Amino acid sequence: MNFIAFMTMIILVVSIFTLVFGVIAYFLYKTREKNRRSRDKSYEDILNESGQKYIFFE
Repeated sequence: MNFIAFMTMIILVVSIFTLVFGVIAYFLYKTREKNRRSRDKSYEDILNESGQKYIFFE
């Protein structure tokens, strides 16, 4: 019975670590996207600056 309790504890600890790392990764992703949006221009901003209807990349 000791082996089953040990394996159960390992599964519980690994599951908790996975959830914690998932939450940390989510918040890091959100902060990175927030910083990226603040310094990058959007497509609409570039269209307004160029005065054209579409932008063609050559």
